[in-house]
Amino acid sequence: MKRTLIIFIAILMTLFAGITLLKNCSSKISPEISISEKTTDEKEKIQQFWQFYRQATQYRLSGKMANAAKAYGKALEFNEMHEDALYYLGNVYLELGEVENAEKTWECLIEINPYSARAHFQLGDLYISFENEKVFNIDAAETEYLRAHEINKEETGSTLRLGYVALLRGDLLEAKRYFNAVIGSNYKSVEAYFLNGYVAWKRGNPKSALTLFKTAGKYLHPELPVQGVLGEGDTKKGLSFSLSDSSKHQILFDNFIRDLSKMNEINFAPQIDSLYEKLDGFLIKIREKI
Repeated sequence: MKRTLIIFIAILMTLFAGITLLKNCSSKISPEISISEKTTDEKEKIQQFWQFYRQATQYRLSGKMANAAKAYGKALEFNEMHEDALYYLGNVYLELGEVENAEKTWECLIEINPYSARAHFQLGDLYISFENEKVFNIDAAETEYLRAHEINKEETGSTLRLGYVALLRGDLLEAKRYFNAVIGSNYKSVEAYFLNGYVAWKRGNPKSALTLFKTAGKYLHPELPVQGVLGEGDTKKGLSFSLSDSSKHQILFDNFIRDLSKMNEINFAPQIDSLYEKLDGFLIKIREKI
């Protein structure tokens, strides 16, 4: 009985000591007014961030890239971890021709989020830009595209770009495999058909090349729906491939798709050799830099 009483008293003393310790710790916490002040300061930072971010977005959309870069930089001073701000800042730097700053910005984004498929994809596009000798690196581009594909297998963009890499290396069968994979997921991919046509042309299969060439033209200029009613996948402009002139940065084969868009759809046959010969010469020149 005495033993039980002693244990009970010991437990009470332990609880009392714990409560006293808790009170002592609580007394060291800053008073409520400090917490309130900190919250107000954080709110101000958030407001400042969004003010500069929205301003940067407006500048970017209106083509004022230098102003956009400054505004995104200011926004990041208030939230250096914001992924969208970093992503678009990298895009803006690229438009300004500041390729090394673009690279560093996307690398920073990947440090924050290693699973940012879009950052890996943009780095891949940067490294495949043969006109930028400081960053042109086929192996690095392939690594980034593969990483983007691993992260998001549903998107065909990285698969298409891996086909680009294979073409640059002269690996026609590998390129064909990638382009077929793209078509399997996106049957309206103009680039996949066009470049697959080149592969067939290069391998001495003119009939297949012409079929693929015509299919690329078909989806570049889709037929208008009956009575002007748009169906799923149709676009109001009638183009399933974007031919925007707003960007100074062009991806490898954009100009060839533009040439395709200007061709006479009624009789593609006489035009196919001239365009694929031009593409062939283009690839040979790039391979000299690899």
